[in-house]
Amino acid sequence: MHHLEWRDMKCVSKDAEKSQKAASPCEVSLHETEDDVKLRTAPFDPCFEEVVDGKPRTYCNVLCPGADTVYLIKRSPQNHRSCFAHFTYKIEKRGTDFYMWREGKCRSSDVDFLIRCEFAFARAEFPADNIVFANARRKNF
Repeated sequence: MHHLEWRDMKCVSKDAEKSQKAASPCEVSLHETEDDVKLRTAPFDPCFEEVVDGKPRTYCNVLCPGADTVYLIKRSPQNHRSCFAHFTYKIEKRGTDFYMWREGKCRSSDVDFLIRCEFAFARAEFPADNIVFANARRKNF
């Protein structure tokens, strides 16, 4: 039995930070279907910084614990001038969790990613939001 879930990762820079090349803060929201309007936004910042090959990279937990596969479905805007798949952003698996990383100018950009998580177990077995949020918050520190 497989089930699908969706995530919305919305990154919006603060005006003062745009010139400082700081990473734009991101929110990750859970939803049951692609068109679900009842987004359940994580009540904490799911992102952290790492330096990879001498460059700062921002990783955000996309909150799909135990998923078999996680896909990027859509990036908005689609003609983004700073975000290029596999070069300035990519989904990466670490243990049982998946993270979206951004680097370069994509790190400080306003961008929205629609992500689909595929699980090899029934929806009823997926933990409640508060458990998902608590476990992810613990891993970010």
